[in-house]
Amino acid sequence: MSALDFDADDDPWDTPRIGRPLMSLLTETLEVREQPHSWLPAGLTLLSGKTKSGKSTLAEQIAEEVSIEKRVLYLALEYNKRMAKGRFERFNESHQIHLVLEGEIDRIGQGGEKGLEDLLLTYNPELMIVDILAKLKRQNTGHYDAEYKAMTEIKELVDKYDKDCLVLTHSGKPTANDSDDPFDKIIGSTALQGVPDNLMVLKQGNRQATLHAKGRLIPPSEKFLSFENGKYTERTGIGAEYEDKAPAQAEVLKLLETKKMTVSELANALGKDKGQISNICTKLSQDGQIKRADRNEPWEYVRHAPEY
Repeated sequence: MSALDFDADDDPWDTPRIGRPLMSLLTETLEVREQPHSWLPAGLTLLSGKTKSGKSTLAEQIAEEVSIEKRVLYLALEYNKRMAKGRFERFNESHQIHLVLEGEIDRIGQGGEKGLEDLLLTYNPELMIVDILAKLKRQNTGHYDAEYKAMTEIKELVDKYDKDCLVLTHSGKPTANDSDDPFDKIIGSTALQGVPDNLMVLKQGNRQATLHAKGRLIPPSEKFLSFENGKYTERTGIGAEYEDKAPAQAEVLKLLETKKMTVSELANALGKDKGQISNICTKLSQDGQIKRADRNEPWEYVRHAPEY
């Protein structure tokens, strides 16, 4: 066939068999998936934390609150019956939870994928929680490609049935060379981080825990959680981010939220040395939290626009 005999219908680039034109996707009406919990984004989320950092407690609380209205499939793969009964004792008949315990489902690659698919089909949960990843994913050598594939097998199954899923894993031990990025400590980080829709890291402090989150469709964020009477409570408002690492700075911010104050007034109100308060104000000013026109003017709180 010559160039003059060319037929557009024969052009393989005209209507590819795989994929779709961009505009057909952009004009398609897709249901917006709501996040299952205020602390948990929609999609597949990997939650990391050090051993005994409270990540299982956090996952159990999310399950408790979500299961009042929606079905939750909870794979508590490190618990036997006695341990699970103790951990879930506060739950009642209003909580729609199907529990899978240690030894009740095989690993993926050993039949676990069939068992998991059967659970998703028969119980039809809206949220699945896997505690912990190492007990479910395919065994491998720990190489990047193998870790990536192991996590991908879980994501493909979750996506196939359009479920939200929270998967727990461990963070590595702190070292002298650690960066400030909390996500760098996820074990198998580069492989595991590439697969989920969202990443979360729970870090315990002296007074509160910080829940770091980021994802493909969500901006990076921090939530500050206090733990009292067996439950987490989110701390919000002025100075929440300073409560743990710098409580004196949090106190100054709370006072300045209500009115402008000089260093002397702040020192008197808090019963602290003027020099200490001056240093605190300087630091908060450098952080962009407070400001003043000049050194003879009182400090005032800088109100920031909310993040969406």
